[in-house]
Amino acid sequence: MTPSELPPDLWESQEGDVPAVSPDDLKKVWQVSAEFEARNPGQSGAIGNTVYKSVRSPGADVVSVWYRASMLRVLKQMIPEQVAKWTHDGQLDDVVSEVLAAFPMKGMLTGMVYEEPPFDVEEFVRQVGARI
Repeated sequence: MTPSELPPDLWESQEGDVPAVSPDDLKKVWQVSAEFEARNPGQSGAIGNTVYKSVRSPGADVVSVWYRASMLRVLKQMIPEQVAKWTHDGQLDDVVSEVLAAFPMKGMLTGMVYEEPPFDVEEFVRQVGARI
């Protein structure tokens, strides 16, 4: 998804705590993104906002769903072997989406340099591992 395809206040609206979302919405967005990336390697950011809106539940906060799914993509880059264990045939394990949906997470603003993801990666991995 390119910046021009996102709501103009995406990053500003994500300052502070990121709201919890539906685990099912996370799984759908993850799958759409994975399918798109499989067909278009290196182009995962090119999915339009309307695509994400089309797979989420009515009334879901598409920005928060997208943000949380994006943080899982960050983890996929940081700890690819671990994330690979959590996916089967392109499908995200239920426990991962359940933990990710409500895991404490802070928003990130453009123009800021962050040294680490906006959530406790070790605790996230621990919580997922404890439920598998």
